[in-house]
Amino acid sequence: MDYEDAHNGRMPSGAQSSNPAMNIIGAEDEDFENDEQPMVDDQCSHFNSIELLKSRPTHLLVFIHHVMLQFDCAPVLCYLHADLFKNFNAKDTKKHFGEFYNTYLEKGAVCEQEDTHLSRLSNYDTGLPVLVSHIRQKRMMGMTPNEHELNDVESHRPTDRIPMEMKEKAVAESMLEKMVEANAEGGLLPDGLVTGPAFGPFPQQEEMEPRLLELEQDPPNWRGLASPEDLKKLSKKEIKRQEVINELFTTEHAHVRMLSVLQTVFSRPLEREEIMSMTELATIFPSLDEIIEMHYAFYENLKKMRQEDKYIVKFISTPLLNRFSGSEGEWFQKLTARFCSYQSWALEQIKSRQKKDPRFNAFILEAESKPQCRRLQLKDIIPTEMQRLTKYPLLLENIAKNTGKSEKENINQAAESCRKILNHVNEEVKLMENLLILKDYQRRLDTSGLKPSNDLYSEYKNIDLTTRKMLFEGPLTWRVTKEKAIDVHCVLLSDLLVLLQKQDDKMVLKCQSKSNIAVQEGKQMLSPIIKLESVFLRDVATDPKALYVIFTWDSGAQIYELVAQTVGEKKNTEGRTEGEESGGDGGNKGEEEREISAPLVLSQERLEEVQKRLQTLGEQLKRLQVR
Repeated sequence: MDYEDAHNGRMPSGAQSSNPAMNIIGAEDEDFENDEQPMVDDQCSHFNSIELLKSRPTHLLVFIHHVMLQFDCAPVLCYLHADLFKNFNAKDTKKHFGEFYNTYLEKGAVCEQEDTHLSRLSNYDTGLPVLVSHIRQKRMMGMTPNEHELNDVESHRPTDRIPMEMKEKAVAESMLEKMVEANAEGGLLPDGLVTGPAFGPFPQQEEMEPRLLELEQDPPNWRGLASPEDLKKLSKKEIKRQEVINELFTTEHAHVRMLSVLQTVFSRPLEREEIMSMTELATIFPSLDEIIEMHYAFYENLKKMRQEDKYIVKFISTPLLNRFSGSEGEWFQKLTARFCSYQSWALEQIKSRQKKDPRFNAFILEAESKPQCRRLQLKDIIPTEMQRLTKYPLLLENIAKNTGKSEKENINQAAESCRKILNHVNEEVKLMENLLILKDYQRRLDTSGLKPSNDLYSEYKNIDLTTRKMLFEGPLTWRVTKEKAIDVHCVLLSDLLVLLQKQDDKMVLKCQSKSNIAVQEGKQMLSPIIKLESVFLRDVATDPKALYVIFTWDSGAQIYELVAQTVGEKKNTEGRTEGEESGGDGGNKGEEEREISAPLVLSQERLEEVQKRLQTLGEQLKRLQVR
């Protein structure tokens, strides 16, 4: 509904209420008193008193909106602000009263502009009920603002995933944001109210996040909530089980709180203040909203289970399996993998932008100083999702250890699902980290060293490392001759072995030769790029830290001698290289068989075998570096 239509008490042209009871009643409806009044009373029951309204956030905001459009809203907001002091301790009261006084009571403040309304509300029994009665009458006639939002809440059927309280808070948050935006555009509120006390009805959105209001308070220990009689009946093993379940609940509570801080203190304000675009935020905080919803639903299920069992949980396997197994577990795995895999990149972007963008840096420093962050910096909060995933298997295993046979198997199954999720996320994180490394190498890549060989330069001058999968990287020595050894950085890709030389900030691809004559003639150059489709390995009998990589083609062969710093590093390099070229069987072959292996020619039929060989090659490269 447009604000002008709402102010005049009209529905938009051509619009009809979705609720039959909300249609405007004409004088010709003779039977409306008998037929429709009970339904209207039922729909308007939440507008019977201000106390009822305060328990229903959506209806309270509709009431405030109505007062904004029809009357002076300052006295009502003054009352609601003052009512909040009932829940404050002495320290908080002293902290906030100065702002409250300056906004509402000091000479020239907003309430002083309309003494008549302030005097009407000075007596609670005669002031607010008049306004509540007024909106009740408007609702009966179908002329309430935000009718769509009210119907959305009142028609909602609560579920375990979306209880009524969550639905109301979500709708109320949306309404509040629209009202604040409308005030900025059209001045619906007196100056000073939107930027008034930080604890009032119209503070910044991140301070009004309903979940944070609940989550900021640490939940009490289960022992203090359970009855003493029930506690006396518990065995030592059962007490240990309840302690671990309580730890799962309280740590999930803390995790949801920290994720909500990412959303309300950082992500949303960065977008609202146009410091970062939605696209940029989607890469810094990928799928954050969906992850919060999944963790919050899990937390709510645990909380409901505790309350129903009077804080001594009987059966816990069902919510655990629902969260980590089946289709829900697969979706959870996908979202967390997406979020965690971007973690390293996000931290680098934040660090870089803070150095380059003074406005962004000022925002981050101010946000990190807020009490919601609990003295943590943004770089400390972003990794919490990955840290949480590592804790689930341990918590569930400890619950299973202290659980009877009836549930133990199901809890162990949930723990195994957690481990699979964690392993998958670790793989995705590693892939992304490798991609970021390749992007850095690509940025610094210099191919001018390939020019002595026209064929190599033509083939690889525009090589793009980022289009391939990196399986291994590490320092090696390339022994070109007995007198000539070059330090290189070995990068094993899905189809290539690349030997890079570090020169200042550049990563150089440079051809080598065993003689000066070859350099002059441009013949028999040793390429720093080795195709793995035609490679096999041999140990160097005189040096346990070295291995030969033999590259063959139709007209000849080239032998590369690579030396690791230790024997372990050599084994690692050898294993990885042979794995990528031999299908994963090289690690089990005898030395004699591996030394006489025939060159491998890649074909479609043997593609799978080549991939396995590449994997073993990478493993041997790693072993070569470890020792």
